[in-house]
Amino acid sequence: KTLRLKTIISLIPEPPTQDLEDFCSINSIELIHYMVEKPKDEVALSVKDIARIVQTIIRPSKLPVYVHCLDGTDATGLVMCCLRRLQAWHKDAIDSEFLRFSRSGENTVEKLVALFKEVEISEEEPPPWLWSDGDKMLAHPFIKLIKHHQGVVVQVVRPAPKEAKKKETQAQVISKHDALHALKRPRKVAGKRRPDIPQADPEG
Repeated sequence: KTLRLKTIISLIPEPPTQDLEDFCSINSIELIHYMVEKPKDEVALSVKDIARIVQTIIRPSKLPVYVHCLDGTDATGLVMCCLRRLQAWHKDAIDSEFLRFSRSGENTVEKLVALFKEVEISEEEPPPWLWSDGDKMLAHPFIKLIKHHQGVVVQVVRPAPKEAKKKETQAQVISKHDALHALKRPRKVAGKRRPDIPQADPEG
């Protein structure tokens, strides 16, 4: 209740419990369930599902959002890795955050994150932090951005690594040092958790 959540995303193999459904109903929280099998050798999430989850997380109307899986590491961690990639975090920073909690092999996750190559952006709800300049979407270094309005594609911006390289000095790409330092600090503003930053669940 104290988080004032608007959305809970459950990445679990079974339907959410009745208690969770009742809690969400009472508190007007949207509950979104993705059936994700318990990981064995690899994380049981497809790139398509990851894209859909990230597209939900970046919509301002869905925030604050809480993402959880069975153990709070593998499935949730993979989704957060792709979100950080969209946020243009440095690869070392993404790896450092993921490896703090995950038990999955780094190579497996790297392969899946590398396949995360496009995301749809709602023109009605563009995330304010996205790779953009006002209303204009700039070329992302890795990901194709697809802007749509009421389900109709209105703009497609393909990756442009050379142009994106020029933006690295503008704090749009977080250095490994800064990211590691930031991870040690609580994400708070004026004593409160920032609702505009999606929070992963490190403990399940």
